[in-house]
Amino acid sequence: MGPAARMYQMLRYFMGYVDAEFMPTEIESGKRFRPSLALLIADGYGVREKVLPAAVAIELFHNFTLIHDDVEDHDEFRRNRPTVWKLWGINHAINSGDMQLVIASEWVLKAGEVAGAPELSRTLLRTFGEVAEGQYLDFELASAPLDAANVSEEGYLQMIEKKSGVLVRVAAEAAGIAAGKSGEEIGLLREYGMYLGTAYQMADDYRSAWTTQQITGKDTCSDIREHKRTLPFLYAYEEMEGNARERLHQLYSLERQLADGEIQEAIALLDATRSRSRVLGKVREHAARAKQAAARLDLAPETKALLVGIVDMLVPEGKESAAVAVEHPSIALA
Repeated sequence: MGPAARMYQMLRYFMGYVDAEFMPTEIESGKRFRPSLALLIADGYGVREKVLPAAVAIELFHNFTLIHDDVEDHDEFRRNRPTVWKLWGINHAINSGDMQLVIASEWVLKAGEVAGAPELSRTLLRTFGEVAEGQYLDFELASAPLDAANVSEEGYLQMIEKKSGVLVRVAAEAAGIAAGKSGEEIGLLREYGMYLGTAYQMADDYRSAWTTQQITGKDTCSDIREHKRTLPFLYAYEEMEGNARERLHQLYSLERQLADGEIQEAIALLDATRSRSRVLGKVREHAARAKQAAARLDLAPETKALLVGIVDMLVPEGKESAAVAVEHPSIALA
């Protein structure tokens, strides 16, 4: 690796292959959810080897965005370990993340070659561009004045579709492209992936507000600490009136992170509304649409059952189909 060897070790650390001293380790290093989804569907179409480079590209790109996200959000923990910027500084985190993007791009080129489908490479690149657009929309939402014209469920959903939904969407559709499936079949894969991805992000927002670091692997209540305009906040703010609304407005307008006492105050304000149940309802709505798309796919019933099981695992406090999903060797959701 030459004189820049430590940069690559930082990437290996983030992917979970080494510890902070760059010694080999075996730890939980992320769900590998997106590439696992791509390979599961590829198995169903009999094109696993053709899709493997695309799965690698998607996972590397996703981790590139996370390295930068941790800098942008000031998150000190991910996967129950210190983030790259926390250990080695912001400059190294940005630069090593850039290198991860370069490596991912190399795999994008290989994806089209191995699949014999140049369209697959073009689709991956377009999707990666959409993720950047989603990040832009996230920044805009975070800085917009707190009024109905700027902060709305519609704007939030548009942002998470770009920032999170499209990467799951392309993981689902990659196998269809590699297998030369019809436009209708690829459309169903896209629909499944998009609804799955947005449900996944909304469930993550839910957990960030109401779940501990031990479960999420991230800073406890990180979205509230950073006063991010996620769905729990938007629903609560929409419903509130009077002093409660004014106080939440004050907390989410501060030009600094919220202190622990302020975080608990914000949670109490959210809990005084129907925000929690409404977020769960929206997650389940998108989950249902993903399952409807899965049911129409030209795949074996066993594979479709696995796709439905993955969706069910995303719903907070919902475990009805978790067992069937984790039994498949292509899925790593733990």
